[in-house]
Amino acid sequence: MKRSFKDGKLKAKSVQTGFTLIELLVVIAIIAILAAILFPVFARARENARRTSCLSNLKQAGLAIMQYTQDYDEMYPPNESPNASPPPDGGSHWSTGYWFWQQIIFPYHKSHQVMYCPSSPNRNLTIPRHFNYGANNLVLRTWSDAVPLRVPAVVSVATTYMLMDGGTMRTSAGWTVSSSGTNFYTPGQGVYGGACNMTDTYGKPDCENGRHFGGVNVTFADGHAKWLKTSVILAQARRQVAWSPSAWDPTKDNSNL
Repeated sequence: MKRSFKDGKLKAKSVQTGFTLIELLVVIAIIAILAAILFPVFARARENARRTSCLSNLKQAGLAIMQYTQDYDEMYPPNESPNASPPPDGGSHWSTGYWFWQQIIFPYHKSHQVMYCPSSPNRNLTIPRHFNYGANNLVLRTWSDAVPLRVPAVVSVATTYMLMDGGTMRTSAGWTVSSSGTNFYTPGQGVYGGACNMTDTYGKPDCENGRHFGGVNVTFADGHAKWLKTSVILAQARRQVAWSPSAWDPTKDNSNL
């Protein structure tokens, strides 16, 4: 409010104020700078929450497998097994009469959500054997192997890979080093020189870029789980391919690697 004298009388007249163009541009620039700073922070916080949820899933799956071994004479479940009956999880992803390890251990945790990685490249897919978790096929063997692996046969249960983030329901050191052209891969292996030969819309970016800050969540043969850098997974895979002791091989001492 501004006051002035006119004809001997005190009068008040209003003065309208507003932002100049320069001021508006400065405000917009400040908002843009803050957004550029904060959005990556928010994105990282969301991915950190997803990574933690994924780790919890693999921990529960590991405990379920340990319960399975107690019921089946200390034998690990197969990564797949022929079975003509509908699987105990309702058979929503039953495939050509096979049960996969996700279905075999379902009675021990009774949760569909456990089998889905929240950072999966296709979170809407209703088939958990794709783009979620893979089993080390040296620990959870294929049904055609003569004898399932038993817990006492694992030399270093606390350091041997059993489950991890993966492109499909099973994985191996060889596929991690050089993809076979399918979705048998470890997420992010392409960053560290692993091959990503597939052309799948979801699989190839997952193989090339990874999920959890350059690493994967891993469950070990004793059931515990933790996050590891993809570079570590790949280095161990290269050791295995070269026939050296590695964290992929349950028959050798890998506790000091």
